[in-house]
Amino acid sequence: MFTVGKGRMDGLRQSSVLHRALSRPSSAFSSSDSTKTCGGPLYLLAIDRYLRDLEFSAHFPQATSASDCLYDVTLSDGHCKIRASLHPSLNRLAERNELRSGCQLRRVTFAPAAAETGEEGGCRGYHVVSLEVHREAGVAAGLAAFSAVQVDAIPWYGVEGDGQPRVAPLRARRCCYLPLWNNVGLRGEVWSKAPPSDSDDTPPPSWTRDLQPVALSKLRRAFFSGARPRPGALVVRVLRKSHLFHYGRPDKNCECPYQATLEVADATAQAAVVLWNSLCLDWYRSLEPGLVLRLRNYRVKESYSSRTVETEISLNSRNPAAAITVIPEEEQQRRWKLPALTFNFLNSSELAGCQGDQRCDVIGLVTFVGRPERIRAKGHGTGEFLQYRWLTLEDGTGDHPITVQLFATSQPDLQALIYPMSLLVCTNLRVVQTAPGPSMLYLTNTKFTQVYGTGEGWHHTGRPYRKLPAVKRFLQWVDTLRDEDILSQSAVGGYFTFPQLPAALEQFLKEGEGDAPVLSASELRREAERLQYRERRRFAFQGTVMAVGHSGVHGSSAALGTSPRSPPTALWSAQRSPEIPILPRFPRSSLVASCPAGGSLKRQLGDKRSDWELQRKRTPLQRGQQAAPEADSGCTLWEATMEFLHDGEEDASFSASYSTASTVVSSSGPKWSESSWAGGRLGQSGIAMETLPLKCSYERREVQTAAVGLQPGRLQQTLPDEKLHTFATAACYEGHYTFTIADLGKAVALQTVFIPASPGNWHWPPLPESHDNSWPAVLAHGGFSPSSAPPAPRDLLATAGRLTNRRMVFVIDMCQLGSDRLELVLSRAFPLST
Repeated sequence: MFTVGKGRMDGLRQSSVLHRALSRPSSAFSSSDSTKTCGGPLYLLAIDRYLRDLEFSAHFPQATSASDCLYDVTLSDGHCKIRASLHPSLNRLAERNELRSGCQLRRVTFAPAAAETGEEGGCRGYHVVSLEVHREAGVAAGLAAFSAVQVDAIPWYGVEGDGQPRVAPLRARRCCYLPLWNNVGLRGEVWSKAPPSDSDDTPPPSWTRDLQPVALSKLRRAFFSGARPRPGALVVRVLRKSHLFHYGRPDKNCECPYQATLEVADATAQAAVVLWNSLCLDWYRSLEPGLVLRLRNYRVKESYSSRTVETEISLNSRNPAAAITVIPEEEQQRRWKLPALTFNFLNSSELAGCQGDQRCDVIGLVTFVGRPERIRAKGHGTGEFLQYRWLTLEDGTGDHPITVQLFATSQPDLQALIYPMSLLVCTNLRVVQTAPGPSMLYLTNTKFTQVYGTGEGWHHTGRPYRKLPAVKRFLQWVDTLRDEDILSQSAVGGYFTFPQLPAALEQFLKEGEGDAPVLSASELRREAERLQYRERRRFAFQGTVMAVGHSGVHGSSAALGTSPRSPPTALWSAQRSPEIPILPRFPRSSLVASCPAGGSLKRQLGDKRSDWELQRKRTPLQRGQQAAPEADSGCTLWEATMEFLHDGEEDASFSASYSTASTVVSSSGPKWSESSWAGGRLGQSGIAMETLPLKCSYERREVQTAAVGLQPGRLQQTLPDEKLHTFATAACYEGHYTFTIADLGKAVALQTVFIPASPGNWHWPPLPESHDNSWPAVLAHGGFSPSSAPPAPRDLLATAGRLTNRRMVFVIDMCQLGSDRLELVLSRAFPLST
């Protein structure tokens, strides 16, 4: 633990190992021996990412890097701190999340920056050219060392008094930093939450009475006729808002390479308004669908990016400098006849009949929030990733939940509030139909997808969709539910895949699933080494099964999981607990019939019924099942529905964990010995906590969301690694199997996890295809038959010997969990005929 006082510089020099190392005299600052190494421990307080530019070779003359990005780091020994750029040769440590906020560093070597960029905010610039990450310490070392320190109060090295260095990229002319893990989000204080206050275009009161705007249809006719009249003021309503588009390139020096599109309309036509460059910083966050805008000083172009409009209104900060004015509702004139926002809300039952590529809006009760994962963006080089999460929503209709693959929408604050029990609205989604049947249908983003959820800030308040019949029907259904019933069948994080793969190898190869048909051992190892943090890819691999194990659940209170840094446990035996029920997917008609109207409201106002009475009122479970444990208190669906009330008044329609046991597999199965294996290995022994779905803890929802989320870039936002282990697994988790697989040449062994789908499991339902529950059938279908009870794990393990020396094509889902931790989940295994 450090203490930061207000002592003089002499005291700082004596106490700070960082200050002493950097202040050590050198004969010539530009000479090759001018590097300075700090031997004492340093801690990473912050890490920031940005796109390099044409000056890259001037800053790093002999550096070669496959990445288009650079990183700046803030380091401290607890007594002073410094911002420095990371040498590109160390980028890989950041990309795999080995170099992360809170980690402890040793033998950090600094080199001076080039003379022309050496002064940054009053202090000399440095590169970090080499370092060692103390892996065993993890982030716990940094959190413990700075637990009683106000990080912002630590003085900067080389800055006099209370001065602050410039908060901007050090080695490129970029206006701001990028988010660590995607290019779509917002990062930093440069993104204004309100319209610019120093605008020279602020009109006087009642100015709209005499405003005669130019009609969009007239503007379009003039443009396509070849005339170039002087454009007048436009008055339009924003209909849709796109996510941010970062178009920066390493071979361009554009300082603020951002673009955003607004689809707007007046009484005569629609158009696309494109915000360019620094206008995005000033206006993007404050412009929302439904606002009415006056636009002046624009350029008219033909639109090539929009599928619905032909005209593009281009707004830039110069040549000419665009003028944007938000017209308050009280100043809007009826004679403008601006169109209202329109929505196309579809429920689960209606989605079942949709065709692929159809656009829609949905509202639902969130029951599952997946962990954030990343995939490489196609056609954008090696440095851009798309970040997404899987969500499941319930709306009381249909036989299947609404499944959404939600990518980043440039709403990081709102997306951070998505967790079970949220009432979520997603607009402008696209239907994806991978195969016939509603169980193979899901929704995903379009360019204009926006999300609105319940939580701090009352994000549904004032939204025009609140009065729609579809929304009111949904809220009436929500008013019949009980919080405990929802939480008992909710989950957060863990491995999840959708839609399910086919059960035949021929169909799998025909549909082109995965990133390559079948990889060799060397190719698979090369692809695994190439993965970046939370990047997920799917590969096919030919080999044989060497060992099979099973891990079940038992106990009633402890959190389940093997710590990523705990001693490895290769194979696990069956430990099935009769106390853990196989819960059905969220019931509908039976739930509404069994729950009193306004149940949550009654509990909020003081429900005096006994625990036994409350237990009897729960959702009926299948015969032989037990009720789920009591959920966290302190949440209520009633509070969530209050955000939909109009003008703060109540609408008339609103009437009243576990532990694992591990041993070696029965000798009847395939043989495997880690100590005698001479080949290479991929994967990890046991199962990572990141792979397991967690029981929703509503009272600790912010902590749980952060624990399953991506690594933050600031020490103040970082949680200990062990925080994830304080949550119990969800009721849908019933254990898993472990498969050790070797390639045909016995060059590499894959340690994989297999989580079979099972009948009655609301999170992992099986394919609707019956089979005999033998190992070949279970592996080909990804789970057990839906028409019969699953076999006991011990009985299934007793037949594992039949898999020995049998050639199979394995479909592996691979995810890099950070540092050297690689998750390998066995999704399918197809036996090959002789």
